[in-house]
Amino acid sequence: MTEDRHSNGKSLLVGLLLFAGGLGLNYLLERHNVFKLWENSPYPISWADAFYPPLCVFLALTGIITSVGGAISHATTRRLLRRAFTIAVPLTILHTLFTFGVQFVSTGADRSGECPGLDQAAANSNVIPESKITPGRPAVGCGGERRGIFLSYYNNLGVFGVTDAAAQQRVLDEVAEQLRQAHTHPVQVMFYESENWSVRKLENGRTFGSRGPRKLIRVVNIG
Repeated sequence: MTEDRHSNGKSLLVGLLLFAGGLGLNYLLERHNVFKLWENSPYPISWADAFYPPLCVFLALTGIITSVGGAISHATTRRLLRRAFTIAVPLTILHTLFTFGVQFVSTGADRSGECPGLDQAAANSNVIPESKITPGRPAVGCGGERRGIFLSYYNNLGVFGVTDAAAQQRVLDEVAEQLRQAHTHPVQVMFYESENWSVRKLENGRTFGSRGPRKLIRVVNIG
């Protein structure tokens, strides 16, 4: 009886640690984190974004299954972990496929309706040049995306042509104030060197515009 209780307690502890580890790792790697891993990064999306959600889901599911198994059975921790792996692997694959599908559908769409306010807040800094693509408007664009195992919503705000650090800070201050007042979702502000928009004249006299590669110079997460 004592050995069974010891085994159950160990399985429950291991399961809880795995569950907490999955959630904790997701929090640390999901852009919205205390360590600001992407602050001043030259990349808007880390390579880890493609790998950490499945890993976090797998750890959390394994932890849940192991904890439940430890509470209702007398199997050893090793046996419970093996059982948990066989259940967690297919569930993780299904979650990953579902996550990629949601991200494909929702990325770029302003489903929260927060982008107009963020665009205006950035424009209020009065340091963003006029857009080459949409003359008369500042060179700024906003969209949404979903990240992490819980598909948390984020706003992406692209700012073009603002290369001075002081000017960038003015944009960030305005966006941060908008987030505070409107209680928007977290915002990832991406500063690009320029829009890189070129216009060609066709043989029939009409013009055709196309976007070229854009150089990303800074990424800052707010919220």
